[in-house]
Amino acid sequence: METSVRRSYASVVWSHKIQEKQCDIYTKQYRFLETLNIISASITSVGILSLIFTNQFWIKIISAILSFVTIFVSAYFKSFDLHRMTLSNKTTANKLLCIRDQLYLIILKIHMECDSANDLLIQYEKTLKELDEIYQSAPNTTDKAVKLARKALNVSKDNTFTEDEINAFLPDELRMEGKYE
Repeated sequence: METSVRRSYASVVWSHKIQEKQCDIYTKQYRFLETLNIISASITSVGILSLIFTNQFWIKIISAILSFVTIFVSAYFKSFDLHRMTLSNKTTANKLLCIRDQLYLIILKIHMECDSANDLLIQYEKTLKELDEIYQSAPNTTDKAVKLARKALNVSKDNTFTEDEINAFLPDELRMEGKYE
């Protein structure tokens, strides 16, 4: 059973990180497009106002192009609700975090031998049922999110901590100084 729980745990760690990275992708897209929209709308307005005082052809061209950019970004926002998409990925990531903690606790209980095998199996089955529900409603992710998650987990080691890092988060009386040396 421990092997199955550990595999589920690893899968959830990956799924959680992928959902987080997809959320980051949407957030960056939104910020970029919103900034582009504000800048292009502002410059378009300035260009149109300047035509009151001058009749420069290049101002008309630039204003028309920037107006098109503004319309394109607005249409993109109408077609793709990046705020909703971001929130959906973030919500799924948070749910997966809870499942990850439940699976971690089951692994801990297996090692501590504090529950019967039957009780642990019931807990594991319940957790898997919750996980299946999360996966059924999980938003889609992109290959880019998977690549970013792979880098975060395998290269940057996002989900790992040194003993010194853990000790820094704990009060003095809960630190494990020298116990692992």
